[in-house]
Amino acid sequence: MSEKIRLIGIYSAIIGSMYILYGMLEIIAWAAGELAFPLSPSPDIFAGFILVVIGSILLYRVRDLLNMRYEGLSFFFVGLILSAIIGIMYLLIMGADLLDATIIGETWAFDSAAYNLPAIVLFILLLPGWLIIKEREEFGE
Repeated sequence: MSEKIRLIGIYSAIIGSMYILYGMLEIIAWAAGELAFPLSPSPDIFAGFILVVIGSILLYRVRDLLNMRYEGLSFFFVGLILSAIIGIMYLLIMGADLLDATIIGETWAFDSAAYNLPAIVLFILLLPGWLIIKEREEFGE
């Protein structure tokens, strides 16, 4: 079972690095203009800062997580919670815009920059990390 937790720890480190990368790209896009590539981030300095914070929290105690210590689990849990809050918030904004367009009768077009698609995708990719929380009895002091 500890191997599964270590694999998810490595996976969370990869996702944490992607959070930092996309956060920095959002900040750069805010300063230099929109960037054109797949999963293009929105030019938003505050959203970029939030993604960098989430990635930093996920990476901060990854060594303790791999060594099955509670310090690593606590930082990982906070990163999961923040990721869920931000990802679900963007999904709710998207749903509200879709519902508004449906009620008013306007056409709705998906805009990845308006809904911060990288934050949604990274939230979905981090969902397997919740399996660690289920296995928390195996962690040592």
